[in-house]
Amino acid sequence: MLSATVTQRSPLAHLSRRWQELSAPAKLLTAVGLLMAASAAFHTVVFLQSGTAWEGPVSWSKPITFGLSLALTAFTLALVESRLRLRPVVSWLLLGALSAAFVLEDFLVTLQAWRGVPSHFNTATPFDAMVFSAMGATVTVIVVVIVSLAILSFTSAKTGAPALTLAIRAGMVLLVAGQVLGVAIIAVGEPAALAGNEAAVFGPEGVVVGAAGVLKSPHGIALHAIQIVPLLGWLVQRISWSGTRRRRAVWSAAAGYALVLAVSVFQAYTGQAQFALSLAALTAALAGVLLVAAPYVQAGRHILRGIRANQVPSHSPAS
Repeated sequence: MLSATVTQRSPLAHLSRRWQELSAPAKLLTAVGLLMAASAAFHTVVFLQSGTAWEGPVSWSKPITFGLSLALTAFTLALVESRLRLRPVVSWLLLGALSAAFVLEDFLVTLQAWRGVPSHFNTATPFDAMVFSAMGATVTVIVVVIVSLAILSFTSAKTGAPALTLAIRAGMVLLVAGQVLGVAIIAVGEPAALAGNEAAVFGPEGVVVGAAGVLKSPHGIALHAIQIVPLLGWLVQRISWSGTRRRRAVWSAAAGYALVLAVSVFQAYTGQAQFALSLAALTAALAGVLLVAAPYVQAGRHILRGIRANQVPSHSPAS
């Protein structure tokens, strides 16, 4: 059955309580996430009014997708920080740097979109080269902070909620994998750009390997494990499962997500289109999806039963 705190507190009250529990650096990062989300929403309107294509190196999809991705990551890492035992100076150093890097990264991507030029691998003019170099510097800061938070999730996690702690650690490991894949995109894209192979760098899908390997696909999948896996960890902590079952659910989701990521990496680096799956790859991908979905479905059904059990039926007075 759901705990009383979940069933009786309104969503707004719960959000207010969570906000009050955040540290000042986490509140700053959350505010940055809201700014990124607002930017993505604004540029969605711009895109819809523009009548331009979604794909391509110069499109409104860049500020939209970057804004949404940075917003989700900011919100999640603010919550991750709340589960760590950190000195205030360490929190400010990490989350302050991350906040600044997120704002600068989104600003530079958005700037290039409004200028009508590619934001990545663009060294056509000294200014464009300076922008791309600055983006590299912000990405370096982001990688260093995320790796640091991943390490701290193993060394400085608060006690209690073991399934949630496990989920955060799994999500952070996969997020670090996303940073590695992002660096790999640069490692593949820069030589191609220097060689003048624009088709491999500025195609509709961005940097590609071989005939059709889309590198941004595994990169994007890995980046958002930090939402999918910890959310399950948070859910199972609030239902009356045993500790073993909660951890088993998190392990299932983490393993399934890693399997889906592995298939995406394989497709990209063997030069195959992201959805042109062989029977073996399709089987592995479906197995991964099921491993993620099954504990979510089980937890969702348990939560719905708890909600129904706590509802008080209303009866009209007898006439």
